[in-house]
This record gives sequence, structure tokens and C-alpha cells, in this order.
Amino acid sequence: MSTAGLTVLAAGVIARRSNHSSGSITERAVALGRVFVAAPLATFGALHLASARGLMEMVPGYMPWHLFWVYLVGFALIATALSLIFDRVVLWSGLLAGGMFLAFVAMMDLPGVITGQHDRFAFALLARETTFGCALLALAGSVAPRGALWTRLVTPCRIIFAIVALFYGVEHFLHPEFLPGVPLEKLTPPWVPVPRVWGYAVGAVLLVSGALLLLNRRARDAAAWLGIVLAATVAIIYVPMLGPAHGTAEVVEVIDYIGDTLLYAGTALIIAEALSRRQSEDRVSVSKS
Repeated sequence: MSTAGLTVLAAGVIARRSNHSSGSITERAVALGRVFVAAPLATFGALHLASARGLMEMVPGYMPWHLFWVYLVGFALIATALSLIFDRVVLWSGLLAGGMFLAFVAMMDLPGVITGQHDRFAFALLARETTFGCALLALAGSVAPRGALWTRLVTPCRIIFAIVALFYGVEHFLHPEFLPGVPLEKLTPPWVPVPRVWGYAVGAVLLVSGALLLLNRRARDAAAWLGIVLAATVAIIYVPMLGPAHGTAEVVEVIDYIGDTLLYAGTALIIAEALSRRQSEDRVSVSKS
């Protein structure tokens, strides 16, 4: 998992160096958004290939060929990661991978919410997968040719992303003792200074960014700064958690947390990229008219 994720992370930084080597801090961060999405996708794709039989239990019982679907998802995640960092067939990788995440929501997360209505983490998981899917669909919509049906995906995906950010922000204020970023079932480690302050701070960023995105006011900057804050949180809190982790199970758990939160940071940044690209095209269209 770590080898696949780090390899794609390094390859993405190198492949997209012309995009993130200049400009403001938000422009550079937005240019790295695809890389921050690709690295976790490659990590989780490798997990599917390495632990396929263990993941078979997650496939709904009514579906045949459980092992086949686990391998297919693993290869799909890795293919999407490579598409994003090398900027190849991004329209189709975004549509297919985004649709796949939303299929996960419908087939696994939604039934989990229905059966566990009092489990707040089930709602958080559903919102997380929805966010991942919508961000990839928004990216696909932004690279689609003007006038294509897919271009209409950007606005609804922005709204859904905003609603999830607001939901996560409220969760941070209600439960600041948990790890900041994606509401996860793990307390912030005791070695982190003022852990509740981290929860409140990230929660405030989520609320402000979500509100601006929902109102479509400085939405691109709001998404970019949310991605920057989340990526910094991964570097400052999540990555050091690998140090005290012992045994394969603990290490894999920490890698999962790193991947989930970095992926959320990356989705915020590719939402910013999608909004930025659409705004640029709108300006060009107005100037031509």
C-alpha cells in the first residue's frame, strides 16, 4: 500500500511540476490536487490487490463473483490514479471513478445508514464516499467540451460538496476530541498539543468553506484553502502517527486514515480546479461575445 501510494505521489509531483512550480499558494495547491487524490487511490487500489480475499466480505451478498469485483475495483483505482497524474482521458476516468464511488454509496453505505440510524460514523462514511464521487464528476465536467452534457455536473457537485463540508464542520464542533478532517472513529492522539483546538480550528474552516461554496462566493478560494488546511493536517498529525504504530494491523489502519484524509484534501482541491476552469471558460466566452 505505502509503496504504491508513495510511488504515485512522487510520480505525480514530477509529472505535474510545471503546474505547481509557480503562482500563488492556492494556485500551486490546486495544481497538486490531482496528485493528492491519485496517491490514496493507488494506495487503496494496492490494498484491493494484496488483500482481495479479506475484502470479499464487503461485496454485497446479492452480487456474484465477489473476488472478481474486488480485483476490478483495485485495478480501476490504480488506473484512475495514473490518469489523473498524467492528464490522460481525465473525462472518462473522472466519470467512471466518480460513478463507482456513488455506486458504493448506493450499494454499501446507504444500507449501512438505514440499518444503523444512530451511528454517526455511518453517516460520515456515506458523506465521505459521496464527496469523493462528486469531486471526480466535477473534474470530469470541467474538462468536458463546452456544451457537452457533462459540463452540468460542476454546479450540483459543488453544492453537494458544500453540504458535506458543513456537516463535517458541525461534527467537529460537537466532537472535537476526534481526529480532525474526516469524522473518523479515532481519538486525536494524546501527544498532539491542544487536540480539541485542532478539532475546533478545522471545524471552523469546514464551516466557512462550506458556506462560501454553497453560496458560490469566492468558492474556488474556499475549496483551495480547505484543501490546504486538510493537507497540512495530514502532514502534521496523521503522518507522525506511523511512528508509534506497531504491527501490520496498526500500520495499515494509520495508512487508511492518512489516505482517507489526504483524499478528502485532494477532492477539495480538484473542486477548486473544476471551478477555476469553468470560471476561466466563462470569461473567455463573455469576451468573445
